[in-house]
Amino acid sequence: MRTLVIIIVLALIVMIAKRLWQKPRPPANPGRQPGKMVQCANCGIYIPEQEALSRGDRFYCSQAHLDEDIHNTS
Repeated sequence: MRTLVIIIVLALIVMIAKRLWQKPRPPANPGRQPGKMVQCANCGIYIPEQEALSRGDRFYCSQAHLDEDIHNTS
């Protein structure tokens, strides 16, 4: 029993030492700033504006939704 406690304590000391000596991790996306989110006029999902397709003041998540809206309004 005493041996088991010593092994657990040593394992904890090793884990703590590793965390203290590790270099800090850089941010996940250092140069990327969150952008404005827009809503797809067809399905309502929110997507980043720079990834969205637009027609006038309406935004779409895919070409299929853009085409579908064009057919519905024509």
